[in-house]
Amino acid sequence: MSNTDKLVEVLQKQIEVEKRTLERLIEAEEEARETSVRLVLMEMRLDTWKHQKFLEGMIELMSTVPCDEWMAKIGRYTGRIKLDRMLKEIMKEESEMVKLLEEEIKLMDDEIGLMLLEHLKEDEEKHVESLKRIVTLIKMAPLQPKKGEKGTDIKCDDE
Repeated sequence: MSNTDKLVEVLQKQIEVEKRTLERLIEAEEEARETSVRLVLMEMRLDTWKHQKFLEGMIELMSTVPCDEWMAKIGRYTGRIKLDRMLKEIMKEESEMVKLLEEEIKLMDDEIGLMLLEHLKEDEEKHVESLKRIVTLIKMAPLQPKKGEKGTDIKCDDE
């Protein structure tokens, strides 16, 4: 069994754990009566759903049959340009969110509310740094290193 096959197997196991966890979080969130508890459960639910979808995407990335057609390379290049532009705009908005959260934190006098706002602010700050790293890595990756051998190589729509 190849490393890729082993990795896909582990990713599938993790997806199953994420799915089970998601079901439990949905149920707990629906049953929760206190707003702060619901907010925490909602964040965990959304995070778990995001992880599940991300892992499914990783499997797709590694198992998609690629090609090396010129149009696919152009498509990948324009996709990167669009992503770069979009993420730059989103980073501006994330920075604005951080500033607003700083103001909200100064005004918050509830201890639990303060903790939740600080957590949200930390999340937004991480988003900005992560987006910067992701854009840099994607822009540095070759459009097609060699004739398709892995999902990061180009996939043709016609096949």
